[in-house]
Amino acid sequence: MLVSKEFTFDAAHFLTKYHGKCEHLHGHTYRLRVTVEGEIQANGLVIDFVILKKIVRDRIIEKFDHRSLNDYFDNPTAEIVCEYIWNELKNLPELLRAESENPNLPEEIKRLLKGEGEKEVGSAVELKEVILWETADSFVTCNNAHFSRARN
Repeated sequence: MLVSKEFTFDAAHFLTKYHGKCEHLHGHTYRLRVTVEGEIQANGLVIDFVILKKIVRDRIIEKFDHRSLNDYFDNPTAEIVCEYIWNELKNLPELLRAESENPNLPEEIKRLLKGEGEKEVGSAVELKEVILWETADSFVTCNNAHFSRARN
């Protein structure tokens, strides 16, 4: 099952390898959708929305909200920022480990995080897709297929 959570953050940027309007400082209200995939656990959840929100807020939103993306990237295109977000969130099992005391983290995932059970926690829940909208009708998508093609 796929579970998604959406976020917004406001950030400024200018593109250093582009000629046109976007080479000048400007801002966006970015919209971010993070999708994970997993099995429904005994508590009826794949992942608690609150836990997913905390992970994304701590790793992404607090870093970029009301900031200049040029402080983090030489040429902060939507593609580069989306790929960065994917890389920050792709190790979901490790990020969930920090939440292991949360009572809403499914017991099955807690056991897997402790190394108990026959499967890896990544088989219970994993990052599936990251979509970043720069405007209401312009967005980029990162998923496993993107990185599979990039490696070949």
